[in-house]
Amino acid sequence: MIKALSVAGFDGSGGAGITSDAKIFSRLKIFGLSAITAMTAQNPDNIYGIMPVSEGFFDMELKAVFDYFKVDAVKTGLIACEEQSLTLSKYLNKYTVKIVVIDPVHISTSNKRLIMKDSSYPDFLMPLFKLATVITPNIMEAELISGEKIDNLNGMKKAAKRIKENMPGIKNIIIKGSHINANLNKGKIYNIILDSGNHFFVNESERIELDKKIHGTGCAFSAALTAYLAKGLKIEEALVKTEMLVSKFIKGFKNIPDNSGDKHIYITGNI
Repeated sequence: MIKALSVAGFDGSGGAGITSDAKIFSRLKIFGLSAITAMTAQNPDNIYGIMPVSEGFFDMELKAVFDYFKVDAVKTGLIACEEQSLTLSKYLNKYTVKIVVIDPVHISTSNKRLIMKDSSYPDFLMPLFKLATVITPNIMEAELISGEKIDNLNGMKKAAKRIKENMPGIKNIIIKGSHINANLNKGKIYNIILDSGNHFFVNESERIELDKKIHGTGCAFSAALTAYLAKGLKIEEALVKTEMLVSKFIKGFKNIPDNSGDKHIYITGNI
């Protein structure tokens, strides 16, 4: 059975981080493993606190997994500090992992900074970027990494090119376009790939209009992408299937009554 390791924070509300990743892996018939980078006290509205695990304990978590399992894929969510980036890089260099998906998480849905203040974003993630099969920034993260303002498809392409120029060694980039103002893209969402051969692939889909913020879509996206790549799909096909899956969950979220106060996607049922 294919085994995928999620290296991310713990979200006790069940909407993001390793709890979300485990649900996605299970639904896609992937055996999920995990290494916790930080404990968080959060819900969809707020993050009350973040407590990174110690450097020594994080190393033990990874050692326990890699010593016992043949890990086929690794995906990251919250990497809280430079020490965690370097420690994970050490294991990725030591062991042969087919698929490495780096989601350069920076700010939560509730607009709270997640990484430690003494860590320079995105530079401290560069050791992981160089080992990645693909990195998956959203619009805000792509703007920070590239230094480019993004407000349309051309802006996404320009930012992807700039990231590759500024950070040699990155293979494939997927920029997720859902945070662009809907009016600017005429009700469309664009997710783009700039691949290792510097070719663009654009996946266009209809925007699902929501009247409240939704928690956990980024984690669901990167976990599903990891699973599909681990199953051997080409990156373009994996992106299309990932977008379809996340859209399915968002449509399910849209049917939850507004007065419920709920802001999670629910990763349930058959796929």
